[in-house]
Amino acid sequence: MRLFRKVRRFTMIYDTFHGPFGYPPYFAAQAEKRQIRRTANQVSWTVIFCGGLIFLLTQAAVFFLRAVGYSYNRRLSEFSGIPPALYYLLTCAVYALGIAAPALLYFALKRIPLQVGLPFRRNRAADTAALVFFGCMVCLLANYPAEWVSTLIERAGFNGVIPETPLSDDPLVLTFYGIETVVVPPLVEELMFRGVVLQSLRRFGDGFAVLASSLIFGMMHGNFPQTVFAFFAGLAMGFAAVQADSLLPSILIHFINNLVSFALQLTNRYWGDAAVSTISEIVSAALLILGMLALVYLVRRRGFRYRQNRGGTVLTLSGKMAALFSNPGTVIFTLLFLTLSVSVLQGG
Repeated sequence: MRLFRKVRRFTMIYDTFHGPFGYPPYFAAQAEKRQIRRTANQVSWTVIFCGGLIFLLTQAAVFFLRAVGYSYNRRLSEFSGIPPALYYLLTCAVYALGIAAPALLYFALKRIPLQVGLPFRRNRAADTAALVFFGCMVCLLANYPAEWVSTLIERAGFNGVIPETPLSDDPLVLTFYGIETVVVPPLVEELMFRGVVLQSLRRFGDGFAVLASSLIFGMMHGNFPQTVFAFFAGLAMGFAAVQADSLLPSILIHFINNLVSFALQLTNRYWGDAAVSTISEIVSAALLILGMLALVYLVRRRGFRYRQNRGGTVLTLSGKMAALFSNPGTVIFTLLFLTLSVSVLQGG
């Protein structure tokens, strides 16, 4: 009986990560590696499933249109042979469903309550605004490394230009395109990458979760210039989500970034390069000033203190990153990213 009590007391003190009395850490590190691999494998397959579902839904939509009498129109080849307004309406629906459905299915299968997987903690309006403006400034600055990568690719003799989206002057087409560009991505992509991916990895440390989710978010874009931009933007949005313990700041950062991009695209279409240059300079200056003021506010208000949810983690960051990429799901996701990116380099 006394022996049983001793064993029981020992197991109560033993911690999965730190080992008995905090020692030895080897078994704790191995357990943490397995958990990171398992979690990364699950979230990577979820992201891959998004791509597969979008493809299947697109094929189903094409089949349905053919069944109800829509024939391929060669004059509308850039819109997949269907009326432009219908093209963007279907694109919105397919993209929203293709990302939201796997994310919600992930939460259901893992039995993760939505308030945990999709946190929306109430914060002071000033704190939220500061995180948003700081994030927008980071997104603005992220354009520079993305442009450098694009320039290096072109100097190497490859295609560094991202294919332009087809448009028409039909107000309905522009409306649907605006919804597809400005409204849908901030909602469903934040649901997936700052929801499913980031929140699933936070138990291994917030810094690691932000870095890992940003990498996966960047690679999802399927070409090197956009991957670089999306990685840095993902860092800003992940930081904001962790600091606020809410997806609201990251959604707003994403929304504002896409809104500015959409507005500049339309400005270039209807008023030319000179107008784009002027408006871009004004917007950039405003975002830079607001971002710097937000940075000062955050330093004074929060001191950039992470609300770290370390969960007893013992692995170094390099060990966590190695575990992140040493599982079937992430390996296949990385190979798909490289395949798509090389295809874009070759003008595919």
